[in-house]
Amino acid sequence: MGVDGDHSAATGLVGWLARRSRATQLLLVGVVTLLLGYQAIRVAGRDPGSLLAYVGGALFVSGQLVGFAGLALLAYRLVTE
Repeated sequence: MGVDGDHSAATGLVGWLARRSRATQLLLVGVVTLLLGYQAIRVAGRDPGSLLAYVGGALFVSGQLVGFAGLALLAYRLVTE
């Protein structure tokens, strides 16, 4: 596959994402951020002083906020159409 195959796959993904609505983009980014935060919290374990747990928590909360913003935008578009 090589570098050219990886580049075309990345270009295809960016093109696919660019064709989606803003609400869908917000939902996707929110879910991915939420899942990354959740995994960071899991990796950090039960250590209350772990910086990774704080970063994971921040990612988790921001993922929720972005996801809810996507849902609100989607609801607004459905109501106004």
